[in-house]
Amino acid sequence: MSFAGLTKADKELFNTLSEGGTFIDFLESQGNDVSSLVQPEDNGEKKEEEEATRTQIAYRDPLKKIAGGRVLQYPIDLDTDIQDYFEIQVFKYRPAGSLPRIDSSNQGSNPAGAFQPSGSYSSGSNRRGNRQNFRLQDLQSTIQLPMPPSIKDNNSVDFAGGSMSGFAAQIFGPAVTKFLSGEAMPQTEDKNLLQSIRSQATGILQGGVDLAKETLGAGFGALRNKEFRRVTQLNAIAQAVAALGVNIDVNQAITRTSGAVRNPNLELLFKGPALRNFSFTIRLTPRDPDEAKRIRMIIRVLKQHSAVKRNANIFGDAETSNFLLGTPDVFKLRYIKARTQRDIKGLNKFKTCALTSVSVDYTGEVGRFAAYEEDSQPVTTIISLSFTELTPLYDEDYAEFTSDDDVGL
Repeated sequence: MSFAGLTKADKELFNTLSEGGTFIDFLESQGNDVSSLVQPEDNGEKKEEEEATRTQIAYRDPLKKIAGGRVLQYPIDLDTDIQDYFEIQVFKYRPAGSLPRIDSSNQGSNPAGAFQPSGSYSSGSNRRGNRQNFRLQDLQSTIQLPMPPSIKDNNSVDFAGGSMSGFAAQIFGPAVTKFLSGEAMPQTEDKNLLQSIRSQATGILQGGVDLAKETLGAGFGALRNKEFRRVTQLNAIAQAVAALGVNIDVNQAITRTSGAVRNPNLELLFKGPALRNFSFTIRLTPRDPDEAKRIRMIIRVLKQHSAVKRNANIFGDAETSNFLLGTPDVFKLRYIKARTQRDIKGLNKFKTCALTSVSVDYTGEVGRFAAYEEDSQPVTTIISLSFTELTPLYDEDYAEFTSDDDVGL
């Protein structure tokens, strides 16, 4: 191989590499200090030293506030002195720090003298302040927009049909009435709380002669009913036939024969509260580069602050974990009257909400992409937002609104 055109150093480097050496070997052969380039052997001492000198620091949110936390208005010339507007404020989630109890709630106010668990309404604030600041801390961003094109609310509770056979109701009715009458429970000397409750219940059933007579009387009264006795006899026959491998639906047989069905005593019964959902569609069309930038920041705020937090930060340190995740930021929504900065009486108010869905359509109504030449910002962007309140509505929540002509929540 020809070495024409190569310097002496080039030739020595080539010879070193061809003999299985390394670039560090070549530098060392030229008299250079290569100690800083060589990785020392790891005997465990360096790792122990690093562990000893590692400093525990408080956890920091790796994300900064968009636009420094300033108010983001769209359009940029939105004049809140002459125009009603829709405000979305973003806060960090403030956990309750406690669990609800039988005698007190951590989701609202409690009577004076009752235990006040962490997370409940503060006695030092009024109802409006408690509602608007529920589970909130550390303001992250504020977005102000024109009033949405469609404004709706839907207050609902959970009802469902419940059925009970007449015989079960007749037998169990006297016991339920007795237990829910408010009558004093018989005292027991049992120190175990759960066993004491069982003993008190047994005492009511066994010690109450009137209750026993009423229950037995109700049972015997049901057994004397002609229809009940005959259906019971048909069930006994069906069970006997089932031993031969033939299954008979007694209720279906009665209906096919007579057209009658057993009365289920069906009634619509209250099952529990429900959470309210709100949906908004916002159309954004920038008129200049500054407004395009504002739109991008608004979208970034909504996306970033509705995302799940990788670090739950429960213990307040910088250690990362893949075991616990943090709650996304939460949102305060308001319809605000121009000039007054007050909620609009004729529209619903909100409890603290979670942003459960953010959908962004960058093609607008036309369904195909169109953008400005300068920054390729979409001509029209449509944002669809879905919010859900953190807690249900209760009747006492309306005590906040002292004026009868306010629609309330």
